[in-house]
Amino acid sequence: MRAAKIKILAPVASFRYPHFLVGKQVSYAMPPPSTIYGHIASAMGVWPDPASLSIAYIFTFESRATDLEHQHIISRNSPDKLSKEQSVNFRKWRADNPLSVGGSVQPTLRDFLFNVEMTLYVTPASIGRAFETPIFPVVLGRSQDLACVLSVEEVDLITADGAYFDNTLLPFSWRAKTHFGITTLMSRFIGPPPEREVEFAQYITLRRGERIYGGNVDVAPNDRRYMVRNSEPEQWLIDPVSVADRGVHRGVVFHTLAD
Repeated sequence: MRAAKIKILAPVASFRYPHFLVGKQVSYAMPPPSTIYGHIASAMGVWPDPASLSIAYIFTFESRATDLEHQHIISRNSPDKLSKEQSVNFRKWRADNPLSVGGSVQPTLRDFLFNVEMTLYVTPASIGRAFETPIFPVVLGRSQDLACVLSVEEVDLITADGAYFDNTLLPFSWRAKTHFGITTLMSRFIGPPPEREVEFAQYITLRRGERIYGGNVDVAPNDRRYMVRNSEPEQWLIDPVSVADRGVHRGVVFHTLAD
């Protein structure tokens, strides 16, 4: 399989759990597929057909921490918190100057990932050219999380009878193969505005230190890192120029954004 291989660096990134709106803003350990779709669209300058894309990525970060950031809470016809005297004066003023919207600033704890590195594989391979001269600023996650495209190349991924996997996103269908990784509900695809309809899916996130092996590999069958073997021989898609471990190379697992 011919694919674009893009290496991206970012000093800071954050990928908020979408269902946490108040309190601490927890970050995923790696970006959801919908974030990668937006990342590609930003480089291309258009919304590509999600059914035409397949993506795989290796994602690592050096450390994570929590800091305060301001949330600007906007509400209909609602002013900032006022003292009793200010409130009386404000009501008098509002009688002649009705508000359409109001807002307040709320400090909120948010997770951040530091020194992020991502290797992104995309098909068709021609999409890689967009990252050589991206239309919009390169960001990873939020609009303020600027990133840098370190390299862009086209690679030939090949099949092999063994592979290892770590720091990546696996399909939930692999849950029966291994107990490693965390089952995570992520946004698979977010449609364009104004509707921005969201499709969610379950995945397995393999984090740092969770390397698993499959197929014909130099690992004892009773090793907990060895995935459950199918009754028939399996073939794995690998990156042949990746670092070898126990006689096998890194496996590359592609995900689609639309059925």
